Amino acid sequence: MTMTYVPSRSTLDHILALSGLVIVVVEIYTLLASPLHVLLLAVGILLIYIGSWRLTGRLLHRRLNTTLREEIDNFIALTRELYSHRTDGDSAAVHETKAALRDSFERILNAASVYSEQPEEQPEG
Repeated sequence: MTMTYVPSRSTLDHILALSGLVIVVVEIYTLLASPLHVLLLAVGILLIYIGSWRLTGRLLHRRLNTTLREEIDNFIALTRELYSHRTDGDSAAVHETKAALRDSFERILNAASVYSEQPEEQPEG
């Protein structure tokens, strides 16, 4: 199995922003030579926008374990509920929420231990 280098999201963001900057600067210097001047400027500005607002991760990222994400969201909601019950002083609700948090934590562990099926790379040769 060969390992391939995958750049981090921040590296991709920087590359996109810089490539957009290069496109805009080149288009400004060759203002009269390009028939697609406005289109290329728009693409360059879009690349700068995507890179500077760190949208690469949102555009390229896909979740492989949605069950885990749902359980974590549930855990966060339960944590907020626990805080709310603690500030209200409702000890019965606090104990119920603690039990729900423990159950949610077990479901998180189970969801995290499930390996999502990904196609194996075929060895070259």
